[in-house]
Amino acid sequence: MKTPTPEHLADALAQRLVDGTLPADEALLAEAHVASCAACAAEVESFRMLSAALDDLDVPELPADFTEGVLARIDVQERALARERRHAVAILAVFVVATAAAFAAAGARAWAPVVSSTAAAFGSLARVVHVGSAFVPDVVSALRFQIILAAAVLALPLLLGLVRLIPAPHRTEIA
Repeated sequence: MKTPTPEHLADALAQRLVDGTLPADEALLAEAHVASCAACAAEVESFRMLSAALDDLDVPELPADFTEGVLARIDVQERALARERRHAVAILAVFVVATAAAFAAAGARAWAPVVSSTAAAFGSLARVVHVGSAFVPDVVSALRFQIILAAAVLALPLLLGLVRLIPAPHRTEIA
């Protein structure tokens, strides 16, 4: 069983108490807190009055075709999404075919140098990664402390700024 704390009940907890959806042990703790805390008792009472007022309202009669209308709207939206997906796939297919046709029409002399230079660039990049992988781990291990210190110095102001953006909680639940 949870131990009571001097904190106030959160709105959600007070609402669940009024609705009767709290587990028995939590309900007992909450009721005990409400009995000793005037602010929480007033809040729980306001929830009870609101619940009673809502229960007194007349529920409007739904049209006979309400469900069918909702399902029809969902069906229309799903068909529209399916149509948009088909259009997107068709546009992509046309682009691929047009690109392939352009390459074929231009002939190998036009696009082979581009493909060759792109492959050479990837080869150069692979060599850079291979050479870098030989010495970067040694540099990182030698400068580990300096890297950690620089990261902390750069991250600390950022984290302090972010903490100020987090709103303070108004009420907490009984834990």
